Amino acid sequence: MRQRCLPSKSLLRCWASGFCSLVVAVSVLCAQPSAQPPTSRYPLVIGASGGVAFGIGSAALFDAYRQATGLRNNDFDVPLVAGAVALVELGGMRIGAAVDYFRAQSLERGTSPSSPERVLQEQLQLEMLPLMLTLEWEPWRQQFRSYLSAAVGAAIARFRWYERSWNAGQLERDQARADIRQTVPALRVGAGTHLLFDALQESPVRGALTLELRYTYSPVRAAALASFADGSTSGTEQWKRDLIVGGSALMLTIGARFQLGRSP
Repeated sequence: MRQRCLPSKSLLRCWASGFCSLVVAVSVLCAQPSAQPPTSRYPLVIGASGGVAFGIGSAALFDAYRQATGLRNNDFDVPLVAGAVALVELGGMRIGAAVDYFRAQSLERGTSPSSPERVLQEQLQLEMLPLMLTLEWEPWRQQFRSYLSAAVGAAIARFRWYERSWNAGQLERDQARADIRQTVPALRVGAGTHLLFDALQESPVRGALTLELRYTYSPVRAAALASFADGSTSGTEQWKRDLIVGGSALMLTIGARFQLGRSP
């Protein structure tokens, strides 16, 4: 029997509630008038976003996973992504810092064809926290402000593989096969659009809804299958070497931003 883990309903409700709160805050703040709006040489832009990430897993990891366990999963489930950004407005450019977080998981339970009496439950989990310096450029400043972005930094990563196994109904293994923490370089490129920034030009606080597509390159290498090659199980020597377990991802996000201060 095959079982996959999906985001819980409570997590989805929390994400939806938080996003709706941001949308309401954008509308309220944008509607407040200001008799003498202050000007700022370098307005501050802060924001938060949420979305989904695709293509996180590695073919090398899941090829070896299927060979070692006899199970069938071939990728992580699609996780939710949370992000935040703080930028300084410099005309048609913005410079600042950005952070994202996601946790991808693969959960499967079944029997190996080579040992039908043995039941396995394999849980693979990859957590990523990219911290990046980012640059955004607005080549088009029409009704909707589209922008291109690039970022560089580092990602804090943790890869875990936890296994439970039963033989003839008796629990024989309940422990981690791998628990690896790393910090890896990260690069990111993206494109997005602001909605509402062009409204209420005289307001000291202007809100925007954002839609962004970005790709983060931050591959994590680890000896994920080393425990299968230690002589206690039928592993192979190449499993002692590091392989890419994932980490890079294509992210689609929607969020809210606020510009604090009006440009002169």
